[in-house]
Amino acid sequence: MDLPSLAVVLQAALSPHLEERKAAEESLNQAIFRFQYTPQHLVRLLQIIVDGNRDMAVRQVASIHFKNFMAKNWSPHEPDEQHKISTTDKDMVGNNLLQFIVQIPPLLRYINEWPSATYLAS
Repeated sequence: MDLPSLAVVLQAALSPHLEERKAAEESLNQAIFRFQYTPQHLVRLLQIIVDGNRDMAVRQVASIHFKNFMAKNWSPHEPDEQHKISTTDKDMVGNNLLQFIVQIPPLLRYINEWPSATYLAS
């Protein structure tokens, strides 16, 4: 999913209208299922998170999704499970995470909940 489309889906998931929000959340769940394992998904989320011109609520949804995705998918949980995040994306995140953290407001930082540096290295 390209960056603008991902941002639109994240924004729609915040709608105060129940039907609109549920449709957006379903769209996000389908999109996540189809696209989250593609290269650059984490990069796109980080781009949304650090973009000071985007709505703070959208950035927060992206931040939560990023944190949850990292915790769930950084390393396989089963011996025969395939890696869900490409080595290229892992390297990009691992090498640039501190730079991204410095760029985002405290509201979007989940430092205590993010995987440890040791976990990121695996």
